[in-house]
Amino acid sequence: MSTVVYQIPLAHAEAYRGRRLIVRSDRPSELVARLGEDDLDNLAYIQLHSLPKETDVLIHWAEGLAVDLLLEDPAADFARLYHYAKLLDNHPVRVTLPVRMGFEQAARLASSLQFAVRLQIGQPTAELVEQLARLLDDYLHRPTMTQPIEFFHSLLLGLCHREPVSLWAIQEEDPALVRYVDEQGEERLPGKLADAEVGSDPAGFVGRWGNDLLTEGTECAECPFFGHCQGYFKWPRREYDCAGVKTLFQTLARAADELRGDLAAVPSPGDAGPP
Repeated sequence: MSTVVYQIPLAHAEAYRGRRLIVRSDRPSELVARLGEDDLDNLAYIQLHSLPKETDVLIHWAEGLAVDLLLEDPAADFARLYHYAKLLDNHPVRVTLPVRMGFEQAARLASSLQFAVRLQIGQPTAELVEQLARLLDDYLHRPTMTQPIEFFHSLLLGLCHREPVSLWAIQEEDPALVRYVDEQGEERLPGKLADAEVGSDPAGFVGRWGNDLLTEGTECAECPFFGHCQGYFKWPRREYDCAGVKTLFQTLARAADELRGDLAAVPSPGDAGPP
């Protein structure tokens, strides 16, 4: 059984000590001061909000610990990413940003700085789907884009290897895997489920939600990608038209087929001929 990871504010680190954690703060110096060696063993990563310029304190602290940069306003704040490039010497760094106006430029900059990217995709409009399609094309075909962009990366690998991967899990929004603790210490569901009423068994939400959509006969019932999406794009609005996001899945499926073919064509070491 997978261990639940709790995404908590630094102020509640003491209450959750001993559990698997993601700790968030907008003050890097306080993270360094308040998280001890024992805490580091249970950290999945730290998440920085507001992207303060105070970064030097993190460079040699907890080397190897992953750092997630939450870019809440991509259009206004993307230039702040330059301050964090120096962290890459000692930390894996990812940028998390919502898919809204300005996200495409921010994602390209993050990728050029060698940061991984996670897109908080929601239910994108047709205009945003067009921008996602451009970014996906670059991710698949530009050799300079060497870092993962999620959800593209994990879904591509899952499709290529024919392995079951869930968009809810990729996006860190499956309540069976992640819980969010707010500033008052109240435990809530992660991501876009934060205000959802899901009953007494939040860990079973994804399965129940998918079954409900199939029973209702929504477009999910005939979607070839339902096994990976599991109704992700139908929350919170069931009536959301998935035609646009399906084109992204189709592009990824074609790329996965090509990648699988390329891998199959590579001779195994035992197939090598005589020297």
